[in-house]
Amino acid sequence: AVTGVQTCALPIYSEEREHGNGFEAGIEMAVRALLVQSDFLFRIELDPATPRQAAYPLGGLDLASRLSFFLWSSVPDEELVRVAASGQLTQPAVFARQVRRMLADPRSKALAKSFMPQWLQLRSLAVSSPDDPDFDEGLRAAMGTETELFFDSIVRDDRPVMDLLTANYTFLN
Repeated sequence: AVTGVQTCALPIYSEEREHGNGFEAGIEMAVRALLVQSDFLFRIELDPATPRQAAYPLGGLDLASRLSFFLWSSVPDEELVRVAASGQLTQPAVFARQVRRMLADPRSKALAKSFMPQWLQLRSLAVSSPDDPDFDEGLRAAMGTETELFFDSIVRDDRPVMDLLTANYTFLN
């Protein structure tokens, strides 16, 4: 079977060869074309054929993929795929057990490093310029690290999300 990615690369390779370029040039152009394809660069999910606002249940493998990319910023591991393929991941107790397992894994640091800065718009910290003579690049970096550690502690200690606003503790450099 020819995939969408292959249908993009083959004509480019053929065109290079027709213009008298060698095998290597044809392969190079085909690989370049593959690397810029949205299917290669982005993880694309298509909604089922339901009304736009309608909620729909996710299958086990879709759920595993979303969970893994959310918590780890990576693909599901073998255990998560196995549980999802068995149909058990959609069971609340099994899902909760997998979430706890995944949060205990060092890969879950990605939640604090990727999701949290996007969610709390901390990336704007990199371009902010407070009118304070004591503000420097070291302080800017420390602010980001302290927020990351604080968020990570709330996740790891299973604290309520409201602690982001009401906690009486923080982390300092």
